[in-house]
Amino acid sequence: MTDLAAALGRLVGDEHVRPVPGQPAWLVTPASPAEVADVIRSSADAGAAIVPVGAGYRAARVRGLGERPRIHLSTERLDQVVQLDETSLLCQVQAGLTGLALEKILAPRGLSLGDYPPGILGSSIGGLIGVRTPGKSSARHGFFEEAVAGVSAVLADGRTVHTRVAPRRSTGPDLARALCGSEGTLGIITAATLRLHRRPEARLVAAFLVPSVAAAIDAAFLALREECAPAGLRIIDAAEVRAQFPGVALGDSEALLVAATAGPTDLAACDRDLIASAVDAEGGRAADVGLAELWWRRRFGLEATPEPGPMFQASAGPGELTAAYHAVRAAVPGARLHVSRFDLDGAVVFATFVDGSGAALTGDALAAALTSAEAAATRAGAWLLGARPTALDPYLAALRAELDPRGVMNPGALQ
Repeated sequence: MTDLAAALGRLVGDEHVRPVPGQPAWLVTPASPAEVADVIRSSADAGAAIVPVGAGYRAARVRGLGERPRIHLSTERLDQVVQLDETSLLCQVQAGLTGLALEKILAPRGLSLGDYPPGILGSSIGGLIGVRTPGKSSARHGFFEEAVAGVSAVLADGRTVHTRVAPRRSTGPDLARALCGSEGTLGIITAATLRLHRRPEARLVAAFLVPSVAAAIDAAFLALREECAPAGLRIIDAAEVRAQFPGVALGDSEALLVAATAGPTDLAACDRDLIASAVDAEGGRAADVGLAELWWRRRFGLEATPEPGPMFQASAGPGELTAAYHAVRAAVPGARLHVSRFDLDGAVVFATFVDGSGAALTGDALAAALTSAEAAATRAGAWLLGARPTALDPYLAALRAELDPRGVMNPGALQ
């Protein structure tokens, strides 16, 4: 391993090759796609595995590799905007730049990646594209992967590929779609061309009290089916409302629905009115708009959100979402829950587990709550964080075998 580390040091500089404590691993930070290719070739020849890491690097042990040497390949130094086309609203950016850093570059130009949850934009662009998570969606702009017009990546043998940025009808099979969500098993994404959006002319917020979480969920999907495209939408149950908004009077079965809409002023107002109409159809009523304003400020880190935060999440389709909420509520009676990340395909249930005093559960108590919640949500038809359908596994295995016969690229992932 020391010979490999020395070789990698000659490729990227010794200061960019650091041992990972307690593991047969090294953190390597190339500065260019060419260096990425050199690191992959050298590591593969030495029998080491490549594990991609991004902005949120933690020295966690990778599953299924035993004592096999591994290179934690960081894209942190690939942090440049390569090209910005303000007419076509396309931006080519290296994979190590974070979403938040890119937003700071785009904001003075009146541009944005879109209304994605701010919590995910601290990740690198490569991580946002390459890692599967239900949190990367926006009812207004879809999943983050849908913003990808093209990618550049290095494969297991060191070859570099560039998917062509062209009208969808003229591209044929799209390798970019295969690389999105592949978690570095098919190649290391080094750059991406992203579709951008104009910053909205107006942003409006609204708050509603709804008779139940089920009614609030029905209202949310009713609005979405009417082609409402909110910038944000959240349903908060009574227990969570009392913790997040002290002094709000609501019954134990009631829920708070908060929403934000954006775009040209007339369109933002139309979307807000669609939500209000859907809430009214489910027996809800308008609430203090200040609650929505506070939620929105917290969402963007402009005001602190009371701790503790969510400890559990599961995604579910429109037909299973209410059942998933009630299943988690019944499995862990003291939990505080909210539902957000809405789109037409479903939403995500978040839960915070606390004791009678409102303090976060820890240790064995937290483990028991998580086990109960996971089992209940799964029985209700929800998908746990990181879960995935397996019907296409034979195709994925064949593709991996073709592109990576030596099993170099993140071999512990997508198993």
